[in-house]
Amino acid sequence: MKKKVVKIAVVFGLFLGATMVVYAITSLFFTSSETSKLSKKTKFKFDLTTDMTETDVGPGDSFDVKPVINSDATEEMYAFIQVNMPITAEGELYTYDVDDGWTTIIDNEGTFVYAYADSEMTVLQPGESTSALTEQMTMGEISNEEYANIDDINITITGYGIGTEDISTEPAEAWEQCKAIGNIE
Repeated sequence: MKKKVVKIAVVFGLFLGATMVVYAITSLFFTSSETSKLSKKTKFKFDLTTDMTETDVGPGDSFDVKPVINSDATEEMYAFIQVNMPITAEGELYTYDVDDGWTTIIDNEGTFVYAYADSEMTVLQPGESTSALTEQMTMGEISNEEYANIDDINITITGYGIGTEDISTEPAEAWEQCKAIGNIE
């Protein structure tokens, strides 16, 4: 009988001990967490593509050129393209048609600046691209003598992007603000 009482006492003790462990586990609970203090990084850049290839060009010849600004930024932007080319006695060396999505800001002796705009600037969203400024350029019908006297027949196409915050939506004013911010002369 003593063995039976000892067995019952052991079983009761184990049961009581298990109950106390379960109670301790459930009533003594604690948790902690910490949140990072990260900020979104601003990335402001774009890719200018032109699809120009190396080719021989003479008076009256055309070549493909499709200037496009592809936004790789994390913020909205306004876009501008500047085209610089040689001038001749008759004017600019090349002629081209400008896409309706672009507005001429400057047309001055071989320097042209276009805003991606109609009457107001067009917002270029992250990941978006502008329309091509033009599809091709054609060298003017100049004399071979004048052609021979031009040292450099190349054009330079430069893209500019500016954030939209606190920038005018009027194309000429936005260009002036872009020049001031970018220290462009």
